[in-house]
Amino acid sequence: MRDRTAGSASRQAAFTLVELLIALAIFAVITALSYRSLAALLDAREALERDSRKWRDVALFVGRFERDVNAVVPRLATGPSGTALSPVSSLLDLGGATSKGLAITRSGALLNQNALAAPQRIAYRLLEGKVERLAWNAADAAPRTEPTATPVLEAVRSLEFRFLVANEWRPDFGLPGAGPALPAAVEVALTLDSGERVTRLVALPR
Repeated sequence: MRDRTAGSASRQAAFTLVELLIALAIFAVITALSYRSLAALLDAREALERDSRKWRDVALFVGRFERDVNAVVPRLATGPSGTALSPVSSLLDLGGATSKGLAITRSGALLNQNALAAPQRIAYRLLEGKVERLAWNAADAAPRTEPTATPVLEAVRSLEFRFLVANEWRPDFGLPGAGPALPAAVEVALTLDSGERVTRLVALPR
């Protein structure tokens, strides 16, 4: 009687093969759900980091653009082709070629921003999905002088500039033959590859 009772208790305490398989299946389902949750969490964190880097880069670009425009001086410059250049122009003189964008004559270099620094010619343009900042050593460039190109923003679909003149927005300004007059403001509008559109209006100093 005792042996029969002990055997019955032993069988009740042990797992059957079916019970073990069910337990393993439940564990596998829980593991899969946990992995999917962790993967979704990691993907969300990576997307958040990408967005944070994107908007940080946009903010840095806008800050640099504002500093350049606020430092504009009403002085004619000389391009590599020998053409007299307006202080603010929608046409870039690149020596034997021209390009659309924004070119300005600003006071001083970026690292030496004061009234005593020599004027400098800089420009912005879009090339192969990247916004480049072009910088010449001086406002008057020698023949065949090549500017230093620095990428300042990537993953950009379009880059547009507008100029406020006599309460009217114009897509072009400072074309060859124009004088040293300045527009009242410059607007930059860029569309990112991700679809967002960023617009910034900067009033020029009087």
